[in-house]
Amino acid sequence: MGHSDCDETMGRLSLYLDRELSEEEVGEVMIHLHSCPPCEQVFDFQAELKRLVRKECCTDDAPARLRAWVRKLAVEKTEPAR
Repeated sequence: MGHSDCDETMGRLSLYLDRELSEEEVGEVMIHLHSCPPCEQVFDFQAELKRLVRKECCTDDAPARLRAWVRKLAVEKTEPAR
């Protein structure tokens, strides 16, 4: 397991969290995460952050400015790269 494996996994982590990878890619990321504690820590942090944002920021109780920011990020993520 080399540095390039970590770079590749970190590059696909967002897609992995959003369930946008093929089954083969999911398997590759999972294998790497289970065998690389530093990458697994990054994954755990990002997964928890995503969960908290979804839970706390996407309700009517969240400030309107925060909800707008989260919606903007979601739209930007779905737009094709320029």
